[in-house]
Amino acid sequence: MPSVNMKVDEHYDRTIQINFPKTWDVSVVRMAGHSAPALTDEQIQDALDHPIGSPSIQELAKGKTGKIVVTCDDLERPTPAYRVFPFIMKELNKAGISDSQIFIMGAYGLHAAMTADSYGRKVGWDMVRRFDCVNHNAFKNHQNLGKTSRGTPLLVDSEFAKADLRIVVCGIKKHPLAGAGGAGKHVVPGVASFDTIAYNHQVIGRTAERGIWKIKGNAAREDMQEAGRMADVNIVVNCCYNDNRDVVGLFVGDLDDAWHEAVKYSYDLHSTKVSNKKADVVVVNGYLQAQQGIDWWPASSTLGEGGTAVGIHQYTPGWRLTHYSVESFGSGSDGYWARMEGYPRRLWPVKQAGKIMVWSEKIVKRNMLRLAEKVEWIPEWQGIMKQLKAVHGENATAMVFPCSRVQFDPSKTPLVL
Repeated sequence: MPSVNMKVDEHYDRTIQINFPKTWDVSVVRMAGHSAPALTDEQIQDALDHPIGSPSIQELAKGKTGKIVVTCDDLERPTPAYRVFPFIMKELNKAGISDSQIFIMGAYGLHAAMTADSYGRKVGWDMVRRFDCVNHNAFKNHQNLGKTSRGTPLLVDSEFAKADLRIVVCGIKKHPLAGAGGAGKHVVPGVASFDTIAYNHQVIGRTAERGIWKIKGNAAREDMQEAGRMADVNIVVNCCYNDNRDVVGLFVGDLDDAWHEAVKYSYDLHSTKVSNKKADVVVVNGYLQAQQGIDWWPASSTLGEGGTAVGIHQYTPGWRLTHYSVESFGSGSDGYWARMEGYPRRLWPVKQAGKIMVWSEKIVKRNMLRLAEKVEWIPEWQGIMKQLKAVHGENATAMVFPCSRVQFDPSKTPLVL
């Protein structure tokens, strides 16, 4: 029986095996950089020593007597920040900065606040023991930095704004509004007020030419980058990762220059050549960003008419329940207004599918309400396989996408930078 091993459960990182009948034609569709080697300690240090378009962290920190803030994203992003944080802190110490001057801030916008466990998994428990980890608050304690050229009222976390040095640590992947993650996005929405985020996302974003890997000409992203400049982000540490969540590329430096290099690298890294052939079964793994659910695009692109789409959602904390943007603006299918209106937009996420199943160890009613009622939720792979054999018999074709939340088809999605 053909079997496929793949990672699930980012930040907890388990490996699972799924089995198919031995007579099936099964292919694993991986991104181009799936086997890219992890950076060594020496390579990480070299990236910090040779920033792009800016002085080094050590040079920037010399003579600073006030607070130094280093941001991280939360567990809704796969960024293995723990790999680079010790090097950053060492650079600050070399510049004469004491540990008591440094604090770590979660730049998660309108996501739910981070817990101590979240920080431990994101930046490493040794960092949590050494440094104060604080949560950005989107609803109070902001400093007004004026307005961007597009009219966004720029209110950012006052602790972030008042720091003597601002270091942003981020990961680079596709993003439907901002084009890609990282850089100015760590200010808006990262550490910004609710009203600031609402204006960028709902006023500018509503008419912006947006989409994954759309950077140039994307007004929402350009507004984020401008906000980063206005907030005086001093240096950005851009992490690029493979499907094992290893840091395989590191681009340190200017808010735009270093980030652009990281975007180009991650675009090539995560690009996935998709066959024109159609499969009877397409398996889509939520890994690398399962907290935000399943990205069904591979099944929409490669599943034959009437075939079966299978989503894998294995994530210890479960699919997120709270996103204050969704809760307040009413977008999407899981917010306050969706609940009040009886979930009017429950999705059948793969139009041509005859059958859709989700393999999840944690079946939660709230998650089920996001998708159409006839989507089947099954807690073990054996139950999935039993149904697949019953529908497709002993001679079927299957495609497996191990990390669809970062994968994309470059033939349909050019990089516009």
